[in-house]
Amino acid sequence: MKRWITLLAVSLVSTAFVTPPSPARAAVADPVASLNKQIAKRQAVRVVELSGLYLSRDEDIFQVENRGVLILGGTGVGAADMTRTLRPGFRMRDQMKAGAWDAAKVAAESKPNRSIAVDGQLYRSGTLYAPVVPEGRTWAAAGRRSATAAAYGDQPINVFEPATLKTLLATASSKRPDTYGSDLKATMYRGAITFKQLHTVSPTFRALIGSRSLSAVATTKIDWALHVDDEVGQALTLSASWPVSGGRRVGVFTQYPGRDHPRTLRMRVSAPRPAQVAPESSLTGTLPRPSALLDLSFPAGA
Repeated sequence: MKRWITLLAVSLVSTAFVTPPSPARAAVADPVASLNKQIAKRQAVRVVELSGLYLSRDEDIFQVENRGVLILGGTGVGAADMTRTLRPGFRMRDQMKAGAWDAAKVAAESKPNRSIAVDGQLYRSGTLYAPVVPEGRTWAAAGRRSATAAAYGDQPINVFEPATLKTLLATASSKRPDTYGSDLKATMYRGAITFKQLHTVSPTFRALIGSRSLSAVATTKIDWALHVDDEVGQALTLSASWPVSGGRRVGVFTQYPGRDHPRTLRMRVSAPRPAQVAPESSLTGTLPRPSALLDLSFPAGA
């Protein structure tokens, strides 16, 4: 775990793929204009995300792996198919003995749990949801929801919202030419945005906050680093980090593999087969709410 958390912390300084910048730079594509084109084309985006809660570079409490695919469309993300797996560290296991965490939920979330959002409908499947799904069904219908309900929660910044991306670029504290992989020309942007600022501009962030009061955490600052492909203006990696209580810090490092080539990925997001889905009315209890790193910024019960 030390190696993992070191990678996560260092990602805010330089991504694992960065090499020294070349001296000559060609014209750079406008990232916001490029994103609008990608949304219009309903481009697919693969996602590989590592995140976690830690005290320092070598003191992680737990980590989270999130993998899947987004389909751009509408006002940003039109569909999503994501699988999330929690990986408790020994500190989390020790804290569970003292009752600091819900041991049963941690155990359930330590298995892969999958969420699909397509055509405005959210579906959940996995160990976390199985107790309330009738026998013979493997999926639970989770209501009419935006695709971001499946895609976000650990990563609070949705760079596939044009207004959010525009805000990040406009408020970046630094911008420098870089490279990605062996020779792909890119630009690294860095900056910080408060919860209040992100709440103002991002529908995704507002949905994640829900009815919880923002007043106590409005000034919480998210440090971010965004790597963008110069040629086609695509996001390549996004790091985000912010403080939570007890001297702890949350960190998220999201990669968009396959975006280092100017092509549309031939991937789709499809709803589960109807025969596998338990309607909301047939669930035997309340569908559990999956945890999210963003929840750590709010007092229990808030």
